[in-house]
Amino acid sequence: MIRLTLKPGRDESVRRRHPWLFSGAVAEARGDGSDGVAQVVDAGGETLALGSYSSDSQIVARLWSFGGGPIDSSLFRSRFAQARTLRERLVRPATTGYRLVNSEGDRCPGVLLDRYAGAAVLELTTGGTENWEAMLVEAAQEVFTPDRILVRRSGADRDRGQLPLPGGARGVSPRLMSAPAATEGRASRSERPAEGRGEGRDSAELSLVPFSENGLSFFADVIQGQKTGFFLDQRDNRARLRALAADQRVLNLFSYSGAFSVAALAGGAARAVDVDSSERALDLARRQRQANSFAASEVDFVRADVFEDLRRRVEAREEWDIIVCDPPAFAKKRSDVERAARGYKDINRLAMKLVALDGLLLTCSCSGLVDASLFQKIVFSAGLEAGHSFSLIARQGAGEDHPVSLDCPEGEYLKGLWLKRVDS
Repeated sequence: MIRLTLKPGRDESVRRRHPWLFSGAVAEARGDGSDGVAQVVDAGGETLALGSYSSDSQIVARLWSFGGGPIDSSLFRSRFAQARTLRERLVRPATTGYRLVNSEGDRCPGVLLDRYAGAAVLELTTGGTENWEAMLVEAAQEVFTPDRILVRRSGADRDRGQLPLPGGARGVSPRLMSAPAATEGRASRSERPAEGRGEGRDSAELSLVPFSENGLSFFADVIQGQKTGFFLDQRDNRARLRALAADQRVLNLFSYSGAFSVAALAGGAARAVDVDSSERALDLARRQRQANSFAASEVDFVRADVFEDLRRRVEAREEWDIIVCDPPAFAKKRSDVERAARGYKDINRLAMKLVALDGLLLTCSCSGLVDASLFQKIVFSAGLEAGHSFSLIARQGAGEDHPVSLDCPEGEYLKGLWLKRVDS
């Protein structure tokens, strides 16, 4: 265990139970931290908290225990059991893909756990929690009883600034690592991909796990896919789109695996077009439609840079009834915010030019560093430059299976604005 002594006057956030401890608040560190555990004490030596230690991160510790209790298997099982109880109350029977553990929102900072039917994907998003892999896998097997668990370790790379923050990890394919054997008497197992994974159709097939969402069939790309394989956080927005899509023409930007388009077609959309720069993502989008018995015409899958594609559509004076714009996280660190704001403004300005009168735009940001107020101001400015007026008809973030801790509002990363074009 490493002992982190805080500078005088720098203990307020810890006493308020905020789970992030920044390195700038630490006056002295003693110990090597090889077990991943950090003890946080104030300038007078009083123990305030225990957490996971990440030596390469600006957030040097994510705090798990403020009451003096140890960080061990018993704590992991207790936190996971509380998370399971919440999901049992919230998740509908027609949905078998959802988040089981949402980091700070379930008092498990640095740990994400998603279920895709019988498979679970555990993502360890800090270097400290990577050190606890064996205990976390054992606790997940005992509490959630999946058929198999896949572990994705992205924490050490994130701590070094090589990957975006967990909330906006679109486009990232962390390493898939082996996990310990299942506890005695359990059928659960963990997996290590074969060497050269990602090459050839056999490997691609093994990466896909089927599950259902509101009665629709989907695949999660659990080995090479973005996030843990699917954008589970957009389930409520997909449900809203499905309810609004009858007879509408839908343009799905940054479509990834095309889940929004499947939801639109399930709601009776006249047409849905997916635009993404990844051919692998579009291949999966075709497969998602086929799994739900929808036609997969090649003209409805466009591989292109979305900014360039939108400019071409604007020049062609296209109009769409509904546009979905869910780009990757443009701000991966605080110094990116200004550049990200320009990117969000540009993409929304272009999309707004394509929305038909009385049409709808769902625009999203998954950049945690761009808060809801700033994002709405950016979108307002984009509307002015687009020359159209819009009404805000709904705000929609991540679903109920993505709880946010009141102690850590930064965990509310996903912002979604439903806008209606109202000018003549």
